[in-house]
Amino acid sequence: MSMSPEEYFRSLPPVTKTYLCGAVGLTMAEYLGIVKIEMVILNYGLIFSKWPQIWRLVTCFLFFGKFGMPVLFQFFILGRYLNLVETGKYKPSEPGKTAEMVTFLLFGAICLLVFAYFVPVFYLGPSLSFMVLYIWSRSDAMNSVSFWGFRIKQWHVPFVMLLMAVIMKSNPILDIFGIMVGHLWHFLTEIVPQVYGRQIIWTPTFIYRMFDNRPPRIIPRRGGYSLRD
Repeated sequence: MSMSPEEYFRSLPPVTKTYLCGAVGLTMAEYLGIVKIEMVILNYGLIFSKWPQIWRLVTCFLFFGKFGMPVLFQFFILGRYLNLVETGKYKPSEPGKTAEMVTFLLFGAICLLVFAYFVPVFYLGPSLSFMVLYIWSRSDAMNSVSFWGFRIKQWHVPFVMLLMAVIMKSNPILDIFGIMVGHLWHFLTEIVPQVYGRQIIWTPTFIYRMFDNRPPRIIPRRGGYSLRD
């Protein structure tokens, strides 16, 4: 049964809803002339100036570019796949999962900010949404999904979208950044614990306390870690 826009919005989990509202709100504010693009884009020269404009470290992830069809497509990717990741891997109903979802996004944001320091880009919202898309694609990699009438493997989806961006003559660098960071997260949180029996990334206790009063306990086991309430 189809949902109305209001019902769809109400059904969104908390992190997805918050991020999507911030992204749509800031992008539309720039489109309507309420804020100037020069005030929200990433600019390390101004961030590290005498009067640091540190808000740019956040707004560069909320601004998705000049309003138009490409931006609407990015909002679709963000809303759909962030929702799928949050309701699948980081269910808000389970203790500590919202905190882990926030840690996942913070990891991605920090890595992307490092990349952007060496390869100048002005906004990173599309990169973060592509990172989320990549993580979804790895959740059931060999599952067959329909993409514009064609059947492809789930892990192919980010690369098909990347190819579409190239064909449409869009700059693919932001999407490539997202795929790279997404694979790094997948490697460090899924492959390393299973293959090497080590946990390299974990959610800090203070983040658990901010979002959940009962963080799960991490129990070492052979081949990785298990969680206990």
